[in-house]
Amino acid sequence: FLLGFANLFAQESAIDIIERVRENALMLNNVYYKFNVSSEFENNLLPINGVFYIKGEKYLIDTPEIDQIYDGEKFYTIIHENQEIIVSNENNTFFNFTPNQIFNFFLSGFNLQIEKISNNSYFIIAENNQEEDVFYSIVINSSNLSIEKIEMIEKKSNTKINSFLTLTYDYNLIVPMSLFKFDMNYYKDYLIVTQN
Repeated sequence: FLLGFANLFAQESAIDIIERVRENALMLNNVYYKFNVSSEFENNLLPINGVFYIKGEKYLIDTPEIDQIYDGEKFYTIIHENQEIIVSNENNTFFNFTPNQIFNFFLSGFNLQIEKISNNSYFIIAENNQEEDVFYSIVINSSNLSIEKIEMIEKKSNTKINSFLTLTYDYNLIVPMSLFKFDMNYYKDYLIVTQN
């Protein structure tokens, strides 16, 4: 049975696997991730640890440095160090790792190849002609169809540049709607910047 199961996945393309992971991620309700984003090089923002809650299209990314709330209509990016809140109708570039953003990124313009399949993981290599110096290594948990790790790797040296790691993943939780509502009372001394 296990051999047949492994052979079934071996016949799938990397695009098929990413599509299945995307369908699964978009189908789940009340999802929780604990994550770490790190860099091998000096970076003002990284490393960063945080938690990420999703309820339908709404989400909250909570980190010590920057939080982001999407209430279904507006994005609120809260930068604690500057005591600044950016309110926008479109997402900005601080965080681009919601499941939909990740899948849209890799499913547009990338050549995706299965590097290997182990008992409980798919290893996928993603290359893009516009980023000739780097490639991405994606590790997907085959049992729950979640992304475990994404690494950006320099081609010449095979050196890891950045890494996104899922530390904990759970779903079908009880997530209060208040998590996805921006409340100015928590940020009375913050400057609000509105972008259109």
